[in-house]
Amino acid sequence: MSSGSNHGCSLSMVFVLSLSLILLLHHGYSEASVYHIKGICSYKDKYYKAGESFRRGCDKCFCHDFGAYCFTPMKPTSWPRKCRRVRAECGYTVVYKEDPQKQCQAYSWIG
Repeated sequence: MSSGSNHGCSLSMVFVLSLSLILLLHHGYSEASVYHIKGICSYKDKYYKAGESFRRGCDKCFCHDFGAYCFTPMKPTSWPRKCRRVRAECGYTVVYKEDPQKQCQAYSWIG
């Protein structure tokens, strides 16, 4: 029975990670590299419950029952000639050279 319960925990972690990725993409985040923190979900002496999220520097973290998954900002590596990469507070964005208020689609990103 213990292998069945571990399998259920694995599935719930995959679900949390998948849901987090969907939320990140839906809200326009360009974050990708993922790492896991095992144990208690905390940062700078503040504790978080499963389902809560927090920033760890520029990384966005999502808590679950066994720790947290964190996403580091990605860096664009190629974009159209009419665009340019701009350093943001936590990461980068790609904007049109002639209209820097308008975002431009990058061709590729690296995390």
